[in-house]
Amino acid sequence: MKIILIIISMLLIISCTSPKKIMQSSNKLKGEYVLNSDKLFQAFSNINYHSLVLNDDGTYVLNKAKTTFTPAIEQCNVASKGKWSGLSSDVFELTSEDKYEKQKGFNYDIKKENRYSQDSLYINVKFLNYFHPVKLNFYFNNNNSKSIHTESTTIKLLKSKYLLPKSTYSVNRNRIKFSLDANVSGTNLYKGRILFSIFEEDIDTEKTNYITITLPNFDQCFYEFEPYNQELFFMKNPKKLFWKGSVWEKL
Repeated sequence: MKIILIIISMLLIISCTSPKKIMQSSNKLKGEYVLNSDKLFQAFSNINYHSLVLNDDGTYVLNKAKTTFTPAIEQCNVASKGKWSGLSSDVFELTSEDKYEKQKGFNYDIKKENRYSQDSLYINVKFLNYFHPVKLNFYFNNNNSKSIHTESTTIKLLKSKYLLPKSTYSVNRNRIKFSLDANVSGTNLYKGRILFSIFEEDIDTEKTNYITITLPNFDQCFYEFEPYNQELFFMKNPKKLFWKGSVWEKL
């Protein structure tokens, strides 16, 4: 009940705030805010960030904390990016770019060939960049019972078991849906997405029985990208923000 009252109070404050006050607060807020932390190994903590940059054009960049010791490890500098906006004079929100545009990591190419045994469908998935271990999911003709889930990037399956039977008078099209699941087993801290839906296409499996799927931009940074959907943060004063249970101070 207490939480509901707090939410109602916040909504009332937001609804009563004039656009002029929100604009004035937003102008004061623009800049870079560094996470106030005394952790020696900030890059490996639960809040592994360095700073939040709120740009004049309404975009934001959330920078990861850097390792400060040797040997250095390969890491992505940016945890998330997108748009920010004001809801009231002291309440603001973040929405990451994946909520309003297609990211390059979802791009794919398909090469269709006819090779080997005609009784089988062959699928080969290629990652051109580094990728974290993922599980590959293929669904056939929107039937969950006709699906395969594997960590192997090379797959061979019987057409008779997974695909529609060949028809004499029509093109033998099968709808194939491909997605990836993040393999987070044994991971203590994971803030990225779990499911990556790549494509859903109709493919003539009589003309094509060997499919090569290439994911040119599915890399570590795309895999670890942190999504936010109207994530709230608060302005304590023009020099300090409060977000993720921590204080962020303006440079």
